[in-house]
Amino acid sequence: EPGKITGTVWFDFTRGGLGKEGAIDKGEKAMAGLKIEAVKDGKVLARTTTAADGRYTLPARAEGAQLRLPAWNFAQPYNGVDWLGPSLVTPAIIGAYVWIWAGFAMVLIAAGLAGVPRELMEAARMDGATEWQVFRRITVPMLAPVLSVVVVTLMINVMKIFDLVYIIAPGPSQDDANVLA
Repeated sequence: EPGKITGTVWFDFTRGGLGKEGAIDKGEKAMAGLKIEAVKDGKVLARTTTAADGRYTLPARAEGAQLRLPAWNFAQPYNGVDWLGPSLVTPAIIGAYVWIWAGFAMVLIAAGLAGVPRELMEAARMDGATEWQVFRRITVPMLAPVLSVVVVTLMINVMKIFDLVYIIAPGPSQDDANVLA
């Protein structure tokens, strides 16, 4: 393309050795989804990703720069649980976190519920309040101090969740394991 830097990245290998070096032969595969960087004086001038056919395009400002394929393009894939990829790693961390801390939250909330005066709920029901109204206008306000302690404690623990991310997220998916911290 005029005014741009273009190229193709592919496996230059044909089984049986019948291919021509430096040319895309039948049976050779393009390398799709690779990151390419144009580097000049230690600074990355431009980045792009190869298309399905292995082609890429960089802007003209990358002229004279050295093109490189960053090493993490070739990171060894996680060979453990293969369903735990980029789309499921964050829900898996959330699930593990909920599993760890649900008991703590339930004990505090149960203690708070035990402290709610039953007379208030009975009086509200006698006055014609529905169960939803009793919950919203009596139970939740009476539990507000307990709920605030639970929320603050869990938020503090979310800030210290490095261990779950490091253990659960496979190597190539660690960048996709987004948590609050």
